[in-house]
Amino acid sequence: MAQTETEPVSFEMTIDEGRTRIDVSGDRDTAVVVRSKSGEKIYLPPEDFDRPPEDRQTPYDSPYQSADGTADSPYRTQTDTTSVTGLEPTADGYLIVHPEPVTDVRFLR
Repeated sequence: MAQTETEPVSFEMTIDEGRTRIDVSGDRDTAVVVRSKSGEKIYLPPEDFDRPPEDRQTPYDSPYQSADGTADSPYRTQTDTTSVTGLEPTADGYLIVHPEPVTDVRFLR
């Protein structure tokens, strides 16, 4: 079988105030499995992972749209991780916010 060329994947994980934030960049065709006190959770790739990031329209593309969809500030460009839980696509990958500290992280391609 011929192997397909895949992009590299990098991630940065922080645990703060009882929540885990995982910033993933690179190949979005990945699933992330996390384990925490409440059990195991699987985060699947964003629905549009196969489209180039620059073709997508997200709150990160416009400085005039709030990142979390509210109208509290028309100039916010960063995701407020205190109000977001789950997976959000970003311009160069995706963001996962898990509601608890994570004890194990696995990436699957």
